[in-house]
Amino acid sequence: MKAALTDGKGKVWIDDIPMPEPGDYECLCRIDACATCTGTDKKLISGKMSWAKPEHYPVVLGHESVGTVIEVGKCVRNISAGDRFLRPAAWYNGLRKHGITSFMGGFAEYGIVTDLQALSEDHPEIVPEYYCRYQQRIPTNIEISDCDATMLITLKEIYSFIRDIGIKAGDKVAVLGAGAVGTSMCFFAKLAGAQLAVAARRKVQLDNAVKAGADITVDVSREPLDEMLKKWSGSGVTHILDGAGSAEMLISASAALAENGAICSYAGNAGFAANFGKLQTPVYWNLRVSPPREATAHDHLLSLTRMNVIPFNVFYSDVLPLEEISAGFDRIFAKQAEKTVFTMHKTK
Repeated sequence: MKAALTDGKGKVWIDDIPMPEPGDYECLCRIDACATCTGTDKKLISGKMSWAKPEHYPVVLGHESVGTVIEVGKCVRNISAGDRFLRPAAWYNGLRKHGITSFMGGFAEYGIVTDLQALSEDHPEIVPEYYCRYQQRIPTNIEISDCDATMLITLKEIYSFIRDIGIKAGDKVAVLGAGAVGTSMCFFAKLAGAQLAVAARRKVQLDNAVKAGADITVDVSREPLDEMLKKWSGSGVTHILDGAGSAEMLISASAALAENGAICSYAGNAGFAANFGKLQTPVYWNLRVSPPREATAHDHLLSLTRMNVIPFNVFYSDVLPLEEISAGFDRIFAKQAEKTVFTMHKTK
């Protein structure tokens, strides 16, 4: 089957790799589409992911995948052919086969999902591969395209983050960054009733933030972020959501934080600890760090999808066939494209 590989030195290419070999509790899926996760994918491609060692490469990229079950293992009883699942993987995360490591492995023509319920019932002594919990079903009564369905993964992560940090109606929230993560933060904070200011450097991102609910946007390449936030918020912003991992933006925004306000970290900000002393926060403030709890948000996101509440097309910019993945990542690295969906087969 075809799959996208990287050498960790900046190169991405399509190659033929062996088909997955599903076990008794596993199902073979046709992977229909997979979206980029800009932060993770770029780090893997550049060899900058802390847990990706030189001996792991080459690796199969991709973890925001959606696929359709085409075969089931002999012990599978809760999954049927035709079911659609999020996060099918060429083989499970970190496993090395045939000289290739799968780091989720969603950019491939075929993958596997596990009947976790059957496995747990029959073999409670077995600790399942952790990735199985994220392989969640899309019910047949949910009408959603393959490309839109890939967005559910990021959206579930961000919804759970917004929920867990307690954003509520009336809060004045500053979102730093307007990529897929920042735009998703904006959307769910607006659904919660917050007032929103979004800061970024590119017009296309800021325009998308407005579509996702931003009340004002700040082009940080042209406008002083701290002054704009102070002017907009009056008494200060109640929450700063770091969706960009930019120490520069975080330091500037911190000067507009309200007394007892919160800085909420989602993005991996390598410079945060080093620049902690440069924050311009009031005397009393809060730091909130909450991991994404994607699996816990699944049912809620399905409900929003069923109600046609989510503007999926706001969260990705391009759709390309898998064969063009190298060119697609070139565009992402050059900041000529945002989140991109690659299709492996004819999509719905």
